[in-house]
Amino acid sequence: MPEEKLPWSPPKWTQPFSSSRVQQGCEAVFQGVVAGCPHPTIQWTWRGKPLEEFTGKVGRGKSTKYDEETGKVTLVIGDLGPGDEGQYECRADNPYGDSSCTILINPEVTKKTIVLPKGSCRPKLKACHIDSDDYADYAALQGL
Repeated sequence: MPEEKLPWSPPKWTQPFSSSRVQQGCEAVFQGVVAGCPHPTIQWTWRGKPLEEFTGKVGRGKSTKYDEETGKVTLVIGDLGPGDEGQYECRADNPYGDSSCTILINPEVTKKTIVLPKGSCRPKLKACHIDSDDYADYAALQGL
């Protein structure tokens, strides 16, 4: 007996968002594809709240698109930088179910080596940790 194709289906991510490296200050574009019958509705959240609730400086530069016919879902973050990190979740719903796909944006920290000029005050320090107030006192005593 041939398998009968159902006229409905719950949302399913046929192409989840893929990970990528994006340089700070650039536009970050994340695309995925979701299928379902009837076409699902899409809801974006960021840091646990609906994305559209973020306004002002925090919400600036973030836009979403959804093409029902192709199922393509897009998140665009213009001028990616500090404050944009966190988990973005895209939830697809229809009367037969729901499915979510997430994007986690973490800043990439690189180690930088700082070379102090010869004769700087750094070699004269006798403690391994100096708070800023303590350093000011130390510098005053040492005539730095």
